[in-house]
Amino acid sequence: MMNAATTEVLHFKSRDMVYEQIFPEAGGYGARSRLLTPANSKTIGASMHTYDGCTIEWTTHYDQVTIVLDGMLRILTGDDYSRVIEATFGDVIWLPNGTPLKYQGEKAKTFTALYPVDWQTRTEAVPKEMVVPEVLHIRRQDIVYEQMFPEAGGYGSRGKLLTPDNSKTIGATMHTYDGTNIEWTAHYDQVTIVVDGTLRILTGDNYSRVIEGKFGDVIRLPNGTPLKYQGEKAKTFTAVFPVDWRAHTEA
Repeated sequence: MMNAATTEVLHFKSRDMVYEQIFPEAGGYGARSRLLTPANSKTIGASMHTYDGCTIEWTTHYDQVTIVLDGMLRILTGDDYSRVIEATFGDVIWLPNGTPLKYQGEKAKTFTALYPVDWQTRTEAVPKEMVVPEVLHIRRQDIVYEQMFPEAGGYGSRGKLLTPDNSKTIGATMHTYDGTNIEWTAHYDQVTIVVDGTLRILTGDNYSRVIEGKFGDVIRLPNGTPLKYQGEKAKTFTAVFPVDWRAHTEA
């Protein structure tokens, strides 16, 4: 039986997030606010970060997807850090396990989801001979949306980012909700951040719990959560695990 903490719907309000400085030796200022950790999640980890004038050298020990919320995030990767990714509001970056990189930024604020949440205590190492999959930079203006659930009224749409075609672990999607009332049950562990407008999620007994998310708010929905999506000009970024959940539900 799963720990109760792992099955709870969580709402992290942006105004309540507490940041701690990271890598002070890297110059400038970098900070992190931890949201989903092994204490409240069995699959996806999630955190907010800021990067301003720092140069943080790192290698990912997990699959990671990041969306930029403010400022400019710069990631240096590839041979001798020769590939420079400059990402601004709404851009999404996919960093597979084993990616060597440097984080830089100019007043950058980001949201990151990763798998596995317990990477720090896992013993398996990334093989040195492993070929790291491609780092992806998905620009906001290149995301293609398609309408979903037209029968739900209003307008809802999605732009698929990470699917089984380019990820083995995390799925990622942009959504919009405006005047819709979409009834759904999560078939995966999910973490969502609101990037515009107001997202409303109804869940609990008879949908009696109403969560209203504004810009920067993060909502965690565990596998099996029954809910309704509503919204007012809402735009969201969502990461899920597993990416291939459809294959498990269509059996």
